[in-house]
Amino acid sequence: MNGEDSTIPECVPIFPLPEVVLFPRAVLPLHIFEPRYVEMTSDALAGNSVIAISLLKEGFQPVYYSRRAPIHAVVCVGRIVASERVSNGKYNILLRGESRARIVKEFSGRAYRRAEVERLPTSSRAPKRRLAALRKSLRDMIRDNDAADPATADNWKQLFDAHLPLGDVADVIASGLPVIAELRQCLLSEPDAPTRAKMLLEHMRTLAALDRCQRRASHGGDWAMN
Repeated sequence: MNGEDSTIPECVPIFPLPEVVLFPRAVLPLHIFEPRYVEMTSDALAGNSVIAISLLKEGFQPVYYSRRAPIHAVVCVGRIVASERVSNGKYNILLRGESRARIVKEFSGRAYRRAEVERLPTSSRAPKRRLAALRKSLRDMIRDNDAADPATADNWKQLFDAHLPLGDVADVIASGLPVIAELRQCLLSEPDAPTRAKMLLEHMRTLAALDRCQRRASHGGDWAMN
């Protein structure tokens, strides 16, 4: 069974954030303190507990407090799975990603942004042999990659024992990948699981190569100059 939920409310609160990309199955801890987002969280908890996270685009700073702040159209719709009301009415919440979606149109009427979104279901139309090869490549990359945090790598290895679909495995790994948010947004925006897994492998190979170069540099290296 795919990790993405098939149902999305007609109107979804949009929470634009810098440097943050939520993926299906991932859990995102958030401290809610801006008044408009405190209102958003209160409304969500009183309703279906759904909030969509959207990555802010470069250049958002001058218009951050307006509805014109540029955001990526592909979002992840999440559901609040835990919440705590803290001092001054602020919130601490855990938001679990449930589904990719694309913003269709935005609505007015609240201090925070809301939108109609359409679900982007994950597809895996590749032959079983290709899916199995991609799973093996991901597993081998995690096993042989010294650049990965050991604890994180151990958690990633357990994904393969759980027999999750390739798209879900790729999403969980992508959520913890130490790359810039725009690259993670590219992974979120790709609904085809095999293509997403291939993109993920390319990012992981790049990180591994950078780590090898840094290790050589820190040990003096053995570069030849001609």
